[in-house]
Amino acid sequence: MKCEGGSIPRERAVALVLKRLVPEWQHVRIHESSPSPRGVSELLRKYCKNLIQTQYYPDVRSGEFKDGFRCENLEKTSFPDEHFDVVISQHVMEHVFDPAAVYRDVWRTLRPGGLYIHSVPIYKTMVHTVQRTALDPVTKELIYIKEPVYHHNPASEEGAIVTFDYGYEYHDQVASWADFSVEILRFNDRYHGIVAEFSEVVVCRKF
Repeated sequence: MKCEGGSIPRERAVALVLKRLVPEWQHVRIHESSPSPRGVSELLRKYCKNLIQTQYYPDVRSGEFKDGFRCENLEKTSFPDEHFDVVISQHVMEHVFDPAAVYRDVWRTLRPGGLYIHSVPIYKTMVHTVQRTALDPVTKELIYIKEPVYHHNPASEEGAIVTFDYGYEYHDQVASWADFSVEILRFNDRYHGIVAEFSEVVVCRKF
């Protein structure tokens, strides 16, 4: 599986895990949230027959399309229950305000046996997760708990604010949020060019 348009290590890690766990990935139903313009996202666009790629646009209703992407808020998508075989995201979970709601909704939209394959920064020097930013439930204004940090966001020039720095306990957190079996894969794989910080891949399986 060669990633289209080049790739970075964490993208290659997601592609490798997808190939190993879902060898028939071209023929299954996949939802990818916040896709990249390269790497495994481009590969999926080119070869996956039953792919839906989504972005979140605050000014667009769920289920409607903008710039070729379906608008969905991962905390509460408009997809039906047990609709997908695989859900994929790459460095998205550190930008959501309610990760527990995201995992519950992903679980809801996956078929039995389905997989949520995703990358997320996990700080090896931290045991416990630290929240950086919250959202006021009434005013919807940002509450800064730590100094704000923004990452690139292909759907917005403002970038995406980091909401959580996740620690070693992350797998246990995920299992407490939704009824998933959780595995975290770490790499020092020179053959596939996966030697980098934050290249972990989290695999959640719905039984």
